Parts: sequence; structure tokens; C-alpha cells
Amino acid sequence: MIVLVAGANGRLGGLLVALLLGRGHTVRGLVRRQDEAGALEEIGAAAVVGDLRGDIEWAVDGCDAAIFAAGARHRAQLEAIDGGGAAKLAEAADRFGLRRFVLCSAVGAGAPERRQGPLRDFLAAKHHAERRLEHLDMPWTILRFGRLTDATGTGRISTVVPPGTPVTLSRDDAALAVAEALDRDRLARRVVHVIGGDRHVADALDAVEPAPLPPVYNSGLGAGQADNPPPDPEMLLPDASPLDADVDYEGEGPLPPELVGNDDPAPGIP
Repeated sequence: MIVLVAGANGRLGGLLVALLLGRGHTVRGLVRRQDEAGALEEIGAAAVVGDLRGDIEWAVDGCDAAIFAAGARHRAQLEAIDGGGAAKLAEAADRFGLRRFVLCSAVGAGAPERRQGPLRDFLAAKHHAERRLEHLDMPWTILRFGRLTDATGTGRISTVVPPGTPVTLSRDDAALAVAEALDRDRLARRVVHVIGGDRHVADALDAVEPAPLPPVYNSGLGAGQADNPPPDPEMLLPDASPLDADVDYEGEGPLPPELVGNDDPAPGIP
């Protein structure tokens, strides 16, 4: 797949780009400045220079999937990047009909009002992006990570968050979870918590229940059919079904002859 990675020059994004390239994907890394492009090009990725605070819709054109792994470096930019930037990239992915979109979010984004200070602002921005994504009709997946660390990855995670316990996740394992989620269509329209655990990443994601099917509303036709009168046995042959293959259809005689070739059917008539 051709995958756009927003935040490709970040600590998580850089790991993710290398991992996706190793899996045979074509990667476009979205970075803010031209001087950040060289590092991506050296490892085989294509650099796309754009600012998430501005117009970035064009960046997804020609891609099959997009991943939002960017993050604001300053508290004042949280709303514009983690919130608005993620929402704009998702809307562009929807407009261009991408096959997959993965949003890197955070544990607690479902209820940011329970936190205080900078953490509340961070989770509120993630919450805004999640809510916008949920209104788009495309195969998105939201991964809510525990607090990211630089510890060496173990390749094992959990998708269950124990109440009242601080949760962490290595960036190595976060990048692996994103790459695995990208290849799982069954995770479409699912919000998955990802923290450090004891299950292999692939096994843990395979155990996540797919999204339920949309509700089917009763049109009333079935109830109306129950009121139909029973078939009259006098109208059916006792040894033949309505579509009996042994009953020949004679039609209304032979078909009229058809003209063959380009002969004029009415010579002499202009």
C-alpha cells in the first residue's frame, strides 16, 4: 500500500516509517520543513512537506492509507495539530476514498474532563479528533495508547486497561501495533486501547471484536405477508411445482425470420 504518515519525523513516526518500509509498503512522510525531508529519503521514504495547521488535503491524493502519528510540541498547538490537524487529515482521507485510516490517540481521550492541567488539554484535543473521525463513513481505526516511553519493545501488549492503574507503552510496540492494525480490515470503526501487556501484538489485535453490523429496521413487509391468503390448491397441478423444469414452454409459435448480413430489406425504396 501507499501509506501517508503524518508526523513521520517524530519519535513514534520515525519508528513507524522504518517498520512500514520493511514490510514492503510505499511510505510518504508528512513533515513540516524541507530540512526534515533528507532523513526520510535516506531510508527510502518519500518526503511530503506540509503544515498540519494549514491545507494538507492534497497530501493524501494517490495514497491507499493514512496514519496520524503527529503531536504538538507545545501546549498552545495542541488544538491546531492534535485536534484540528488530525480531523483535517481524516476528512481528506474520506474525501479521496482511502482504504484505511489509523489515528494514534491516547488512553483517557474518551473522557478528558476527568483530568486537569496540560493532560486535560492534550486529551481534549485527541477527543475532538476522535469525535470527528467517528462521523466519517470510512474504515478508520483509533488506537488509544498508554503513556509512551522509550523502553525497548517486547512485541507484547494488552487491549484491556485496568482501572486506577497507570499504563505505559513503548514506542516500539506502539509502532508495531499501528502496522498490524493497518493490515486488519476487521478493525474498521473500532476504538482499541493499547498498553504494555503479555500478548503478542498480532494475537491481541485479532482478539478484538469487530464492529457490530448496523441495525436493520423492520419495514413491515414481513408482517403484511402473513396476512396473504393461502394458495388455492385448485390452481396448481398436483404433481408440478410453479417452476417445474419438466414442463415445456411452447410459446406462441416459431420466431419470424431474421435478416442476416447487410442485404437491403427493401430495395428500390429510398
